[in-house]
Amino acid sequence: MSDLTGTGLREEGTGGMGESLGRAIRVLFSPTEVFQTLDKRPGWLAPLLICVLVTAISSWIIFTPVTIPEQREQMEKRFEQQGMTEEQLERATQFFDSKIMFFLAVLSPVVLIPLAVLVVAAVLHFVCALILGGQSTFSRTFSVMAHAAMVILPGAIVKVPLQLIKKTTQVHAGLGLLVSSPEPGAGFGQRFSYNFLAQVDVFNVWEVILLAIGLSVIFKFSRPKSYYTVGVLWVIWLLGSSAVGALMQR
Repeated sequence: MSDLTGTGLREEGTGGMGESLGRAIRVLFSPTEVFQTLDKRPGWLAPLLICVLVTAISSWIIFTPVTIPEQREQMEKRFEQQGMTEEQLERATQFFDSKIMFFLAVLSPVVLIPLAVLVVAAVLHFVCALILGGQSTFSRTFSVMAHAAMVILPGAIVKVPLQLIKKTTQVHAGLGLLVSSPEPGAGFGQRFSYNFLAQVDVFNVWEVILLAIGLSVIFKFSRPKSYYTVGVLWVIWLLGSSAVGALMQR
């Protein structure tokens, strides 16, 4: 049994790592069954490990052939608009060839993915338990969120080959296909629209559906109530993150 002291996060004995890994994969195909098991015995370590490893490996695969050339090109365009000389451009882009950049790209999922799961689980638990009056534990909510994040696996299987073929990290499996990536200097509206639509894809919708099913199981909500709750929170996230992203891309 794993316990993170002071957070209320506890992973009960769930039959060994092999069974936990199998359950993490099975949630993609039989979510109700898996979430019913998690309602009795919360478990989150296996899906977190899979998500971290998949993201780190994906970042490693595309780092040299895709990520570095793309980011260098974007920075060069931005700096050219500012009137920088070739020498200044070269100095500014040297960071992309450093090992620091590589380790940041590959190792950052070790911190960022558990942190993201923790923050989203905290928001969901606050809304479902304190606002809507549902009865469950944070450990169960965290377990549901960790398993819902498993859509990272099929997402990587689909997107990484496309990124290698198209030589860009900006590949989409949803509404992002309807718009092109904004050029440097594009207006706020164009940047906001792109950021919003790019996040509405098959894998994000899949994750939202898994979350709704999981919360309905552990909080004993009706399925429509759970879908509505998660859907509203997702739309709020889309609006906020798209606006912040558009402002930062100026």
